[in-house]
Amino acid sequence: MTRLAILSLILAPALFAAGPGSMPSTGGMHRSPHEDAVGYYNAAERRLDKMSKLHAELKATTDPQKAATLRQNLNKGLEAAAADFRRATDNDPRMFQAHSELGFTLRKLGRYDESLAAYEKALEIEPGFSPAIEYRAEAYLGLGKLDEVKSAYMLLFDGDRPKADTLMTSMNSWVAQQRTTPTVDAAQLDAFGKWLEARQTLAGQVPAVASADTFRSW
Repeated sequence: MTRLAILSLILAPALFAAGPGSMPSTGGMHRSPHEDAVGYYNAAERRLDKMSKLHAELKATTDPQKAATLRQNLNKGLEAAAADFRRATDNDPRMFQAHSELGFTLRKLGRYDESLAAYEKALEIEPGFSPAIEYRAEAYLGLGKLDEVKSAYMLLFDGDRPKADTLMTSMNSWVAQQRTTPTVDAAQLDAFGKWLEARQTLAGQVPAVASADTFRSW
C-alpha cells in the first residue's frame, strides 16, 4: 500500500498512535486543522490496508455465501475510509493526496461520478499527480469513456511509464470482461481493442524505467 508523501506526517509522532479508523490522540495538545487532516488520512489508509486483504480473499473464494459476506464487509470498510478521507479534505482542502484517495475509494464502491469529481479536485490542486491521473482513467473505464482513457494513457506513457503500464493492465482486463459482458457498443469495443494492441506493441519496443514508487494494485 502506498503511503503518499505528506511532509507534515513527521510533525507530531502522537498522530501515529491511534488504532485503525480512529482519530489519533495528542495527549491534550492542540492540533491544527492540517494535523487533524493528516490523522484522518492515516486512519483511512489503515482501513484501505485491511480492505485490500478482504479484496484478495473475495477474488480467491468460490463460496457464494462467503463472497457475499466479504463483499458486505469490504463495502462497509470502504465507506468508512471514504468518510475519513472526506474529513481530511474538510480539514485541509488543499491535501490533494486525500482527494485522490477519496476518488479511489469511491471508485471501488462503484460511485464513478463522485470518484471523478474527487480526482478532478486532486488534479486541480496538483495537475501532474500521476496516481490521480491513472486512477481517474480507471474510473473512465468504468463509465466507458474510452477517449478519455486513451488520453490519460498517452499522458502517463510520456510522464510516468510505470503508471502507464498499470493502466495498460487495467485496460486489458476491462476489454476481456467486455468480451463476455459488454456494456459498450461492439464497434467501439473493437476499435479500442485494436488501439490497445497497437499501444502494447509500441510499449514493448520502449523499455520502462524502473520506479521506486509503489502503487496500489487492487
